[in-house]
Amino acid sequence: MSSSIPSTDAFPVDDFRKLRIELRRAMPPEAFKPQPLRGVIALAHVPVMVVMVWAAASGRLPWWACLLISFTLGQMLITVGFAAHEALHHSVFRSKVLEDVLGWVGFSPFLVTPGTWRAWHVQAHHSAANIHVRDPDILPRQHEWRTQWFSRVVHALSPGSGTWLSYISFTFFFTAQGQAFLWHYSGQPQFEKVRMNRVRERVLTVLLALGWGALGWVMGLRGAFYALILPHLFGNITLMVYIATNHWLQPASESVDNPFVNTASVDTHPVMDLIHWNFSYHQEHHIFPAMSPRFAPLLREHLRVLNPEASIVYPHLRALRMLFWRPALYAADGHTLVGPEGTPSVSTVDLRRKLEGPGAARVESQRTGYQE
Repeated sequence: MSSSIPSTDAFPVDDFRKLRIELRRAMPPEAFKPQPLRGVIALAHVPVMVVMVWAAASGRLPWWACLLISFTLGQMLITVGFAAHEALHHSVFRSKVLEDVLGWVGFSPFLVTPGTWRAWHVQAHHSAANIHVRDPDILPRQHEWRTQWFSRVVHALSPGSGTWLSYISFTFFFTAQGQAFLWHYSGQPQFEKVRMNRVRERVLTVLLALGWGALGWVMGLRGAFYALILPHLFGNITLMVYIATNHWLQPASESVDNPFVNTASVDTHPVMDLIHWNFSYHQEHHIFPAMSPRFAPLLREHLRVLNPEASIVYPHLRALRMLFWRPALYAADGHTLVGPEGTPSVSTVDLRRKLEGPGAARVESQRTGYQE
């Protein structure tokens, strides 16, 4: 897998275990300790969000004010959701009870329970990122599109497929991914080692859906639209503009989970990094999932000292545009993305070269102070 990406002699990309060990040695010990203040700040959002939901559902505000509240609520959902993501990776609280509390608050608006998230994301995805069959979030392969109905559905929803659904799917894609794992993937043989009480999580998910539906009924159509539906759509879009750029432009593998190859970070606006808890540093998160993203910029600095080619950072807007330009199926080699009939075709090496052009390198160096 690493032959297409240059590496240093001391810490080559293909020896990812050695590189990870050296990075761990370079990081300060506090980087791997829980950061409870992040959880406290996230939970402090909840009463503010409740007031905003009430205001949007009251019917006393003009439509434009309700729309602004909806967008703000969507971003606050993401702020709390990203904190929940950190908590369920054990980088926020030492208490499992508090992890669960934050997990419920952060993910229940997307119909995902903490138990489902631990199985889907923490166990399945993080043990096999961009590995064919084993990663529930990976793009389908060309032969899977030909033989499996579910792969054809995933492809139709994916940016780059060219379908009309692919242009609106970000409004619900994250929620759909959670349901896909819960109801489709979790029972398949490749996930038999994932620890999950499927009956319990399915019952809880149905109850969640009924609860949100009942709340929307009480609010009425206008109130539910501004206080529940639109924030959910804005939240899904925000999540997907990160998630889709993290792995869906990278090569896939049959068996090797190498975060220095299969995961990319994005260079986004500093305000987004602030309110989204450095989620843009996604490669750094896959290198050390239990490390607080608070220390991700420092980890990137160390990685670029050890092996600059191992650090993959794309300009965020450029990566989003590339998602809709490149095809959305993997060829058999895992290094080529193709259309259903084999064309168009583009290698992931070429994608990285286009994304990390001179302009991209210049922007990143200005932001971090790092020079090639």
